[in-house]
Amino acid sequence: MFKNYYFWFILLFAQSLFSTSACIIIHGTWAHDESWYQPQGDFFKAVYRCAQETKMVDQMVSFSWSGKLSYFFQMEAAKNLVALIEKYDWVILIAHSHGATVAILASQLMSEKESNFFKIKKLYALGVPIDSSMKIYPNMNVIEKFYNLFSFGDFVQPVHGVHDRVFASHERLANISVMLDDFHPSHTQLHHATIGKELLKIENFFAQKKLGNFEHFALNQPALIKFFEYSVPQYFAQHNQQSLLELDKQTQWMMTMAFFRNQQKIK
Repeated sequence: MFKNYYFWFILLFAQSLFSTSACIIIHGTWAHDESWYQPQGDFFKAVYRCAQETKMVDQMVSFSWSGKLSYFFQMEAAKNLVALIEKYDWVILIAHSHGATVAILASQLMSEKESNFFKIKKLYALGVPIDSSMKIYPNMNVIEKFYNLFSFGDFVQPVHGVHDRVFASHERLANISVMLDDFHPSHTQLHHATIGKELLKIENFFAQKKLGNFEHFALNQPALIKFFEYSVPQYFAQHNQQSLLELDKQTQWMMTMAFFRNQQKIK
């Protein structure tokens, strides 16, 4: 019996030595030709430096897809993303806008195999448009932790109030409002290098070092994270997030009505 235990210990130890991991950065709609998510881009470089500091993954990879605004093309991209993920033992995904939709669809496709349990260790979604009617929801059997980062200054994500900013509650999913210095970033500013340089440190790295109040981080608790260019991000529980979201919905609706009234005047 002792020999059997010894054999399995050696096997698991060997697997840990030779396991491969990657952080994959995914662009959103119409962003195929942009540089921020590619090795020469400022966001990629910032995340790369963060990955080196934390020693969290073996490789950094950028994933490119057509970027076309269509469920068909998003699903095609998801299939290609699954093929890339399967090259590694586990991955971390960072996805902007509908790039996160692609990542979520990939998690649904991967759920068909039991071997993909927690294959995606972390998924950081940056400003993903959430359409609950489409039932595009992350498969949490494949994803161990999901961080949904959004900004009240992002007017692209809700698409005039059609899409939501947050997902339904789950014990391993965090809905996090983001501020950049002292303002609410726009849709494109969600892939700012100031966010990228700290992203992989959320939440364990900061929590272990008791920095930025992250020792109080709770995945299923609505939160606010303030990112700063020259200092550690600060974490806050956002107990009024629901009321802020309701106010945001009303604001989006009024902006939409004003837009259509203005269009009618032009005609």
